[in-house]
Amino acid sequence: MRSFISRYPVLTLAVIVLAIQFTIVLVAASLMPEGKRLHESPDAHMVFRFRVFWPLVFAVLITWYLEGKQGLYKLFGAYRVWRVPGKWYVFAGSWKFLFCYLGWAIADLAGWLPWPGAAQPMFETGPAGERWHVINLIAAMPFIIGIALVEETTWMKFCATRLQDKYTAFTSCFITGIIWGLWYLPMLLLGEGVPDGIPWYMFLLSMVGLALLLGWVYNMTHSGLILLLMQMVSNIAFFIMPALPVAHNGDSSWVKVFVWVEVAIAAFLVIRYGPKDMGLGPRPTWTDPKIPAWNPSKKKEVDGQLATA
Repeated sequence: MRSFISRYPVLTLAVIVLAIQFTIVLVAASLMPEGKRLHESPDAHMVFRFRVFWPLVFAVLITWYLEGKQGLYKLFGAYRVWRVPGKWYVFAGSWKFLFCYLGWAIADLAGWLPWPGAAQPMFETGPAGERWHVINLIAAMPFIIGIALVEETTWMKFCATRLQDKYTAFTSCFITGIIWGLWYLPMLLLGEGVPDGIPWYMFLLSMVGLALLLGWVYNMTHSGLILLLMQMVSNIAFFIMPALPVAHNGDSSWVKVFVWVEVAIAAFLVIRYGPKDMGLGPRPTWTDPKIPAWNPSKKKEVDGQLATA
């Protein structure tokens, strides 16, 4: 068993978390009364809430099982890499807005779609007296931060960098994007946990594009913190911009434009930097030389020297 997990850690994680995810969604779906939504069934909603953190839980457990504390340092150590050029922080904080605005501007100029506006009415009540949209964003922030931590640690650090030990950066990120998308797929088909109205094939394409984009950023910076910020901004952006079908009476055209821009830019980056490393230097692997090795004996040695002095 240990030899199999050691040889196929990403496959092991994928099988476990996808099985759990599909089971949870199927059970929740079975508990939902016909014609009702998830929030209208307390039992189904309670089951559905357990879906979120399993990828991170098993990423930690598998890493601990194979490598102990040193492995956990590898898993989370990239979050300590923050000394990168400021342009990466600017990109991390704006990328999804830029991609949407670029795509919508092109679509508007070409006469395909009208410009939807830069932002939703964040400080207005809804037609049925719903609370301000900005309040929804503030209320969702703990979840946004939590899911960003789960996703970047599990999919990009555990999966992508482990796969880059064996495969090219493009292949590793492509596989990671497929697994990541499959994790969301049952929620999409249920119509809960992800925005309604996005075709499943476009959503899966979007996750592949996102994994390639994040893989390029990580391979350029080796910074898990930058990726965490990118994922947080990704989740915040659609609260602010009128991209989702719910803002257009179910029309998914505007979010499709974003997906095509995301995929086109990801493809350009793969071509520009090469599919092997997708960066300027050797691609980072699970053992990343830019992340200091975990060495508890070194600290004890320093403490002993100070005590002697």
